[in-house]
Amino acid sequence: MKLDKKLAICTPRRTPFAQIAKALGPYPGHHLGRIVAEDIIAKSGVKKDQIDGIVVGEGFSNAPNSARVIANLIGLRDEVPSITVSNNCVSGIEALSEAARRIVLGEGELFLVIGEESQTSMPFVVKNARLNKKAGSLDKLKKLLPDNLPEGVELRDTLEDGLGDGETSYGMQVTAEILAQNYELSREITDKLAFESFKRALEASKAGKYAPFIIPMKDEDGTELTIDEAVGLREGLVENPSRMGRAMLLFENPQMKFDEFKTKYSKYLKKSHGPTVSIFNASPRSDGAAGVILTTVEKAKALGLKIEAVLSGWKMKGVDPNLMGIGQAYATEGLLEDTGVKIEDVDYVEIHEAFAATAVAALVQIEKDTGWKWEQKFDEKKINPNGGSIAIGHPFGATGIRLVSNAIMDLQEDPKAKKVVLTACAHGGIAGAMLIERFEG
Repeated sequence: MKLDKKLAICTPRRTPFAQIAKALGPYPGHHLGRIVAEDIIAKSGVKKDQIDGIVVGEGFSNAPNSARVIANLIGLRDEVPSITVSNNCVSGIEALSEAARRIVLGEGELFLVIGEESQTSMPFVVKNARLNKKAGSLDKLKKLLPDNLPEGVELRDTLEDGLGDGETSYGMQVTAEILAQNYELSREITDKLAFESFKRALEASKAGKYAPFIIPMKDEDGTELTIDEAVGLREGLVENPSRMGRAMLLFENPQMKFDEFKTKYSKYLKKSHGPTVSIFNASPRSDGAAGVILTTVEKAKALGLKIEAVLSGWKMKGVDPNLMGIGQAYATEGLLEDTGVKIEDVDYVEIHEAFAATAVAALVQIEKDTGWKWEQKFDEKKINPNGGSIAIGHPFGATGIRLVSNAIMDLQEDPKAKKVVLTACAHGGIAGAMLIERFEG
């Protein structure tokens, strides 16, 4: 989708991203979103009656229509449309796209766009209990737990279930290893991307580059979190890079041997060379929220808003669910085709690092299709120059808006830069890409 009239992105703000069940654990997703929404309104000076709608991206909502709950909590007008969109890990990109569509269709001029996720709040559930008379009520269920559940009634972890649907797709970590094998990615190259993510994010955080975007948050003990929690926790890893190679492999350990992996997933493996996906080259489980104002350029000027960048277009594209991460390549290529932009004219790329393997495989595919030398660009810090999801964290619905903030950071740091492409993949095989440009006017 190429926008005939580019839309203004204003007031990018977010919480620090925190480790699951740690600093931000007490906050449900919509309360993280509320905090970001209130901060954006206060920082921008926009009056609540000037907001035409709110769109929230959340992979796994903790509230019925989180957008409406947030709108009510922060006191927006009752008539303001509010919608929550769920598209797994690209929910934030989808939310910004949805707001743009509504502006293009004339349904409003100024939208509050939030991406949020509390993985901590994702519940453990008892599945199929109501189908069995012995477990059909909470009281009956409590009597049966923990050892006497009837056959067919099972306890489930919704977070684990959310990483693979159990019917058409494997878990996301499996899809990452499949890509690593099929694209012949060495552990060294995936560890290189992951280590640089940690190093760049730590350096950027220490230099205060993220500070203008982050809302300081206090944990239950009153300790203030001003940088992304995982970034601080991995400082020792940055100081001792050899730890990368010693990290536990997900598919070569006492629970699973790589030969078992090859047998179990042989349908999708074109070739194999050895396990690569580890706990250090995968994004951590996280909580957090991010947001922006999306509006017309004219409206932004009328309200005195600082236009940080403009949205020029986007592309959503699907691939086989079990080759999930590669969708980033095809969504990016589709975006460039739709907008008439050549990859050589893109100054920076912000790519979601669900796993190092998914990011690298997508970059390799783009190089195969276009000749664009991704590793050279990465070494020149034209790809994820301030770190990515492996270091920062990945609260599903928030990541897309976090990528927008990082794109804005790229434009701020490099006065010559004009175009940034951001892209992310999602469970189920959907991927999204956006073109963010410097505002000149």
